[in-house]
Amino acid sequence: MSELTDALDRIFNWLHQHKPLYASALQSGLSYGEIEEKVKDLPFRLTREVYELYQWHNGMIDEDSSFFYDYRFLPLEEALEVRNIVSDNYGFILPFGWFPIFEFENDGFAIVGAEEITKNSPILNYTLRDEIRYSSLTNMMQCIAECYETGAYYIDESSDFQKYAILENSILHKYEPELYYIGEARFEVIHVPDGSQVITKYRPDNQILETSVMGNKGNIKESTCYFQGRVIEHKISSYEVGGFYSYRCDEYWLNDYVKDERFEVEYQYKCVMTKIEKRYVNGILKQEIIHPDKPRDRTLLIFTLIFTLLILPIINFFAIMLTSHDKIKK
Repeated sequence: MSELTDALDRIFNWLHQHKPLYASALQSGLSYGEIEEKVKDLPFRLTREVYELYQWHNGMIDEDSSFFYDYRFLPLEEALEVRNIVSDNYGFILPFGWFPIFEFENDGFAIVGAEEITKNSPILNYTLRDEIRYSSLTNMMQCIAECYETGAYYIDESSDFQKYAILENSILHKYEPELYYIGEARFEVIHVPDGSQVITKYRPDNQILETSVMGNKGNIKESTCYFQGRVIEHKISSYEVGGFYSYRCDEYWLNDYVKDERFEVEYQYKCVMTKIEKRYVNGILKQEIIHPDKPRDRTLLIFTLIFTLLILPIINFFAIMLTSHDKIKK
């Protein structure tokens, strides 16, 4: 038995004993072939851990059930629907390979697939702007199983999930020491003569978590994030590039090497829209979106003309009259 399946069984046993309705909401697992058939249209491959997860159980059929704390284990069919809806709404804002597994309202956890099947991937959290919360699904399940078994997660008198945050954090420290320290990070700021700033975020043991360059107008020009001693994300932004209002480039190394480019135009004064989006995976252009031109809002133009041609002359007239009146009185 793998470490992942062992941790999943420990979670099931706890739910069966303390929250049997949630345990009974778990559906029977799928075969490898059934999983392959359901995910065949994805533009990436899920990790081996995800295949093992859905072979164990195919999520929870009851929408009011929870697998851990408030989070429900999504059936594979529902996870595919959520992934498609979110992808349609957010596009390249999501990392390539983003796939949700656990969800509560607008919060949840997702893995990162790749062009070729991999053993595992980091686990991302929605509310933390898709920041890494666990280094793998196995680590996540082991952490949750221990939280149940030690009382870090428990059921209160109202039959609701509660947690002891201090105990939960100590267990997280055991399985994810680097991620545990993120909340205790320190910052170093270097002021550059041109007015910009270089900000570095460190763990308590002085390992770098993030560096960023902030322009003299408060805009972030460049940022780099590190995980387990390597770069996992690099972002840059600049203005007036090749006739565009701004250019943004986001690079990720969560599994594959992914580069997302975004070209923005100012379609009217102080109104900016994305015109072109490009996504490269492992150096190959995979998708390009050219957005149609957005019609200019003529309301502001009409107001400006009315103000310039009608209102402003009236204001000037009264200003002249008041000035003349003051001179006569004097």
